[in-house]
Amino acid sequence: MKNAKLRTLCITIFTFFLVASGTSTPSNGASIFDLLPDGPGTTGYLGFTFEETRPTLGQLVSTISSNVIRKDKNDVPAMYLCTSMDDPQCTKGESIVAQLMLPPCATPADRMCVEALALGSGTNPLEQARLEREIAGPRTPADSITGLPAGGGPSLWSAPTVTNQAGSKTYGVSVRVMYFQNRVGLGSASKRDAPISLQSMRIDVVPVDIITGDYSPLETYASVNSDGGATFGTRQSGKSTGNYTDPAWLDNGSYGKYVDFADQTRVALTLRMGSEMTGWLYGRLKDVRVDVSPLDKNFNKITIEGAPVAAPGAYGVIKKSDLKNYPAIDARVRLGSNDFGYNELVNTPGTRGLGYSPVGNFTDFAAFEPILKAMPGAKSQWLIQSGASANGYQPQVTSKCFQDKSKLLGIVTTNALIYENGAPEFKDGTLNYKVAGLHHQADGVTLTRGTYDLAIRSETARCVYGFSDAPFQASISVIGADGQEQTIATESIREDAKREWLFLSAQNFTFSSPTIKVKLTQEKKLTQAAPTTTTTTTGKKVITKTISCVKGKVIRKVSGTNPKCPAGFKKR
Repeated sequence: MKNAKLRTLCITIFTFFLVASGTSTPSNGASIFDLLPDGPGTTGYLGFTFEETRPTLGQLVSTISSNVIRKDKNDVPAMYLCTSMDDPQCTKGESIVAQLMLPPCATPADRMCVEALALGSGTNPLEQARLEREIAGPRTPADSITGLPAGGGPSLWSAPTVTNQAGSKTYGVSVRVMYFQNRVGLGSASKRDAPISLQSMRIDVVPVDIITGDYSPLETYASVNSDGGATFGTRQSGKSTGNYTDPAWLDNGSYGKYVDFADQTRVALTLRMGSEMTGWLYGRLKDVRVDVSPLDKNFNKITIEGAPVAAPGAYGVIKKSDLKNYPAIDARVRLGSNDFGYNELVNTPGTRGLGYSPVGNFTDFAAFEPILKAMPGAKSQWLIQSGASANGYQPQVTSKCFQDKSKLLGIVTTNALIYENGAPEFKDGTLNYKVAGLHHQADGVTLTRGTYDLAIRSETARCVYGFSDAPFQASISVIGADGQEQTIATESIREDAKREWLFLSAQNFTFSSPTIKVKLTQEKKLTQAAPTTTTTTTGKKVITKTISCVKGKVIRKVSGTNPKCPAGFKKR
């Protein structure tokens, strides 16, 4: 229990540092202060946002810190910056948090690195991008005792022909991994060789425009808060004075500015990752493909391919004096603050903005939905993540087959404003995945259309349903909050030629809180089996058929070697 509390504490205070050390960059084109009734100078309001934000500059550098609650400072958290795991600063805290940016691979022997980036447009084949350089900035050394990899910086790549919306062919890749080590004690009691574990990962591929000028790379520095707690931050090195907007990074004499993908762009990213990266990934993609192949007993080569999606953000504003008229919102604001924080928030004259994570935040979204509007100008994102959400949300895991820690089991992606960060829930014979969002876009008239993609290991799907190695059929449906099934304009179900991965996609459904249901069927069903490794036939081409089934206005596609319409449906 103590270890769990320490881990939560460290992640909490480290997250606070990251937010406090830089300006968050929204995925959308406007900030909450620009959207106030009378513009940025409006006073006396509370503003609320739900959106998938870009990383801050402080989240795109490699750092190692030692963290502790200082009893001699009235329980003030302290974070000590370490140059390496052997730095004496690392003995001042009870736990270590390592934020590492994975560098591009330099040799075939390199591990925990970015191997390749490929891009394509429309139906054209993907083309390999050229690595231009790794962005300058803080570096951290690898540690042979714990196995902690080296930390580098983001990388800049150039595509031969695929341009972004700014007309440039330049793209950035940032892969951030977070590690945690509990050293148990302080000083001489600190356990230097305690086990270290991978906590989370975030992968971004971003189109950028390179802006030249008086810019310098970031550096880290130690500091002390006004309350006496040790901390650290990031800043431009040297005496640079150049102004920048929407920065993906700062470099020597230039910076990468976030722009948008061109329409119909596809991206494939190849990583060399440790086998501890298992379980479920989630993020912002559509039309997903995945390939995992072992490099050795400890590392895999993972290629994720898909098209970026624009996830619309949402915002709402309330006069502080009117907050009492919205009891559900008032209760959520109180829950997120202590008494002092709530009173300071409500009773001061200035306007404040509060941001909410889109991952798993169904309760807050339901409370705020009556006042929310869609943000204008959503930019597309190519984003994959793993680990717990920022607000601590964890999806319900009801199948033992989803608890296998030996391999990557699946990827769930969507453009929904609110979404879950893990495996679908297996209940009543279907795989169920919850999403939520606003019914209309920013104009208040155009319907918001949703996308959902599920890539799941075939053996995991067979384990869930107790299926044999024989081919199976799959169907997908979307059930609205009113319990009615929606008509889906685009639906795709396929299994790869090696029968290792099953890919399902539903697009063009509407919000506000639908549930996507996936059902698999097989002619001969076996007794539910424990999650054991199943040897499948490889290299054999499997011929599948897809039929359209209709019931009233509902159209459903079913795929398999011998597809049949579900009960109540007729073949069209």
